[in-house]
Amino acid sequence: MEKKHEQPLNILLIDDEEVVHQALSPYLRDSGHDVDNARDGINALKLIEANDYDLALIDIRMPGMDGLSVLSRIGEMRPELSSIIITSHGNMEMVIQALRLGAADFLTKPIRLLELDAVLEKSKRIRQLRQRQRHLLETIRGIQTSEDIRLRNRSLIGDSKAMCEVRKQIQLAVEARCETVLILGETGTGKEVVAREIHFMGGDDERPFIPVNCPALPDSLVESELFGHMKGAFTGATLDRAGYFELADGGTLFLDEIADLSQSAQSKILRVLETRRLRRVGGTKEKEVNIQIIAATNAPLQRLIESQRFRKDLFYRLNLFTIKLLPLRERPSDIMPLAEHFLSAYLAGRRLSIEGFSQEARDKLMNYAFPGNARELRNLVERAAILCRTGMIEPRHISIQDFIEDLPSCPRPSDDDQERKKILAALEEAKWNRRKAAEALGMPYSTFRFKLSKLGIG
Repeated sequence: MEKKHEQPLNILLIDDEEVVHQALSPYLRDSGHDVDNARDGINALKLIEANDYDLALIDIRMPGMDGLSVLSRIGEMRPELSSIIITSHGNMEMVIQALRLGAADFLTKPIRLLELDAVLEKSKRIRQLRQRQRHLLETIRGIQTSEDIRLRNRSLIGDSKAMCEVRKQIQLAVEARCETVLILGETGTGKEVVAREIHFMGGDDERPFIPVNCPALPDSLVESELFGHMKGAFTGATLDRAGYFELADGGTLFLDEIADLSQSAQSKILRVLETRRLRRVGGTKEKEVNIQIIAATNAPLQRLIESQRFRKDLFYRLNLFTIKLLPLRERPSDIMPLAEHFLSAYLAGRRLSIEGFSQEARDKLMNYAFPGNARELRNLVERAAILCRTGMIEPRHISIQDFIEDLPSCPRPSDDDQERKKILAALEEAKWNRRKAAEALGMPYSTFRFKLSKLGIG
């Protein structure tokens, strides 16, 4: 069977000893790789700046700039470049220091060719994994860009006094180039829509917008997801990985339901807000980031601060500019503009000939309180379109009571007071830790959050 063609490694050999170059360079080239040679650290850095290398073989002991200094500069210039250090026997202290600086492995002199082959094979696998990771990130960014294009012209719907005020606040935030914005509002009021509006009005459409649903982050990986990690930082960390803060560099990071983050994560976010620098989990170097941070929550921050569940200093840092969204029940004039928008968006690309809402259907929508706000309205409209299919949407297509009953563990109106007391007691007992309160009541966290929204418990 013909051997599968493999792309050669582009290698830079950095060593002050000519004998090393004479021994290794021909062997590496005979193995099919491309090799450049540098006799000192200064020339090596010039070559690294001008070329795209897969691997650097670096001697630790060199006159002038030694190997550790070269390794440190590579970490600043090309952190993705795999580096292998070359050292003499009995020099483990420098080896450990080099590994902490980001070296992938080490070789001892005299270099054994079998060990060199193993290092080369490992470098090939690392390059393949990084290429896959790069392709995955490009795919994700492509999907995100498509979604951004779909949403970028979707302005806030509604002409109520409250929505006009929100538009004014968004304009102020954009004109002032606010680095941090806090959005407050019940679940489903459109906090992410406001965040996207601020982002797209702020400048170049190519800037990344990274939304993060904080409650969905695994407790054990919150800091890794937000700030990234270095290879070997914990079990399963086989490669360096950028976190959401780095992915949002140059753009906007949207932290939805930020009150659900741990105190440890809150303190690190505060530090990034103050310094605009971060450090990956397991890393020793800091990276500067240029991002706008938009945070949102439906939680009662004042109560969480009093119970020491939310950092007061983080609140003060986020509260530089705050936008409050009223629930849909307090701006009923926005119900039908939103409903018509959701219907138009749902019909696009579907073979349904729906003409709109009858007057009776409009009245039914206008007389409903919408505890789930705009999100519930959208789902209800799409459900009505499925049931209607053609002609006008009538009241029979808007099955509000059935829709509510289909939701998990939704209390009947007559039970609301009792349910409210039970939930408030659980929250007080848990010092307003919503996850602990949900566990104490024996219900899924998503169900618990829905109940808070429906009962109007901030």
